[in-house]
Amino acid sequence: MTIPSPRFAALLALLLLLSTTGRSATEALNQVYQLGPDSMVQPGVPQGTVTPWEQLPSLAYPGTLHDFCVYVPAQYDPKVPAALMIFQDGQAWLRETGEMQATHVFDNLIYRQEVPITIVVFINPGRTPQQPVASQSDWGDKSSNRPQEYNALDDKYARVITDELMPVLKQRYTLSPRPEDHAIGGASSGAIAASVANEA
Repeated sequence: MTIPSPRFAALLALLLLLSTTGRSATEALNQVYQLGPDSMVQPGVPQGTVTPWEQLPSLAYPGTLHDFCVYVPAQYDPKVPAALMIFQDGQAWLRETGEMQATHVFDNLIYRQEVPITIVVFINPGRTPQQPVASQSDWGDKSSNRPQEYNALDDKYARVITDELMPVLKQRYTLSPRPEDHAIGGASSGAIAASVANEA
């Protein structure tokens, strides 16, 4: 993956500004930051759909599963290649009551043509079948392989994205082949994983 275009990078920076690393940080942020209109459902703006969560078995991390789901904007046309955005800690970015509410942001910005029509993937850190699915209050530091995957400076997590996730996405969606139409991001350790994957 390569560095996203300036417009796409601006959107990523905006979304990353909304992220926090823990409950106390979230509470402090909420005292000074209120979600703006782009993070809310707006009248007349078509809403995209989110696929059910799926499990992606991993070869890079044998014995682990990566839960993921996909936001498909209302304007998506399979005949037209779409941009791609991938978020680590997907459940946190997807939450309707969370600090990011990324689907609403994409609904609004795509509708106003401020970003291209974009397929957005929300992927969680790997876990074994015995470990619980990530919850709204737990990003997975103690219940998944998040620390080992996101904080490692090797290519294993990048292989999850490029060799395991991308083939599935390319089978299902018409994605732009241009690297500048692809972006990956996250918060805290998820941002480390994004940076390492971007260099892969």
